[in-house]
Amino acid sequence: MKISNFKFHIPNSQRGGFTLIELIIVLLIIGIATGLVGIAVNRSSGNHQLKTFANEVSAVLRYARSHAVAEKRMYCFFIDRDARMFKLYTENSNKDNDEKFVVVLDKSIPEELQIALTGKDPESSFIEFFPIGNSTGGRVELSNQKEKFYFVTVNRITGKVAVEQGES
Repeated sequence: MKISNFKFHIPNSQRGGFTLIELIIVLLIIGIATGLVGIAVNRSSGNHQLKTFANEVSAVLRYARSHAVAEKRMYCFFIDRDARMFKLYTENSNKDNDEKFVVVLDKSIPEELQIALTGKDPESSFIEFFPIGNSTGGRVELSNQKEKFYFVTVNRITGKVAVEQGES
């Protein structure tokens, strides 16, 4: 019995695989797609900072309301536009100290963001929280250079705090 020396041979035109040009084109498409995703993520990072800051302001306002009720003391949220800060004050319970109010918290406002407070009095820059749970009420308006807005609203009667995204 004779075994054949036959080798199975596929011509070059029918071989499987990719050419170098095809691989370069695929890598180029992947690179462009990655770049577009990076641009989209970078563009939304300013909005993320605005949303985060709105949540921080609402957390401070909720803290002020809950502690005013729990401690039976008035708390005051104050926006200092000149120093680009907001502060939280409370009544001083220490008899040794002559000051009427004590700073509980102060936080700077990022340069990229604008903050304004609207309420019953257009000139006021504070919201007070009282021991029975109510407040003077108001609306903290936060915005960035990209014309995105967030509103942190404090109800006068209940003192409840709500955050909503505004329309540009």
